[in-house]
Amino acid sequence: MKISLDLLPQNKKDEIKRNKLFRELLREEIFFLFPLLILIIILVNVNYLLSIQRSSSQAAYEFQQNQDKYQELDKYDAEFKNINNATSLLLKVQNGHLRWANVFSHLGQAIPSGIAINNFANKNYVVSLAGKALTRNKLLEFKGNLEKDACFGGVNVPLSDLVVKENVDFQLDFNVTQECLKSEK
Repeated sequence: MKISLDLLPQNKKDEIKRNKLFRELLREEIFFLFPLLILIIILVNVNYLLSIQRSSSQAAYEFQQNQDKYQELDKYDAEFKNINNATSLLLKVQNGHLRWANVFSHLGQAIPSGIAINNFANKNYVVSLAGKALTRNKLLEFKGNLEKDACFGGVNVPLSDLVVKENVDFQLDFNVTQECLKSEK
């Protein structure tokens, strides 16, 4: 048999008891707080993952918006190319277009009174006129006016048309210069 002697004073005993109780309480609190701490860590990780997912979906949305803008820009670029091609084609046609209005303007200035033009025909740059002149001198004046004009060259009047003095039916051929047909004036 054993005999135990309790030589500790009562306050020491109370202190040891309190320390023991404190350690037990602390251990229980740790066991209670440990799952709570794990739950908080899980919640923080879920929040972090959700923020990453949100930022990646937002980046994907912005990327899609930019793609839509690029597609719209490509569409406008294609339209501009089509318009530019049509404009260049129009300019090519316009540059190759012969401006007969210039020829008629010069011709109108060269025709003196007393000359009537009945027929106008052209083949490339050669023009044939047929008409009636009141006198041979009016016909010669008309021929001289055409020869003086820089738009016309190679004026040819058959000699048979110059035989008659009055009411002369004539046939007149001349060349039109390319510069006159292509100039803006």
